[in-house]
Amino acid sequence: MNMDLYLHTIIYQIIADLENVSNHYIIYARYLFFGQQMYGYEPVYLNRNSIKDLSLYEDNLRCRMMLDWGNADDSFSIVIPFEFIREIKKVNSDASGSRQTLFLQGNKQGSDSCYMPFQ
Repeated sequence: MNMDLYLHTIIYQIIADLENVSNHYIIYARYLFFGQQMYGYEPVYLNRNSIKDLSLYEDNLRCRMMLDWGNADDSFSIVIPFEFIREIKKVNSDASGSRQTLFLQGNKQGSDSCYMPFQ
């Protein structure tokens, strides 16, 4: 498996940024949910209040997503394989809700991923 250093850099930055409740991210990926992989690239919303546990592995990111922000015990587990991440966006928490694309997977012909540095 080839390691995408840009993607790993972004993942590490997201993990660090989740300490701040005002940081919001959306990862579009074919993640595993209840042991079954999503067919399409579905959004996963990450924010300090939406995840309970987050673990980083060599080839994936695992987290427990909270169903209800008021009840941390009501959660489910998902696995996001790095090779199935298509796009990562940072969502501004201000009134505009603007989105900044941080990562965009290359096209199917095998071109490299595209990285847009944090601003």
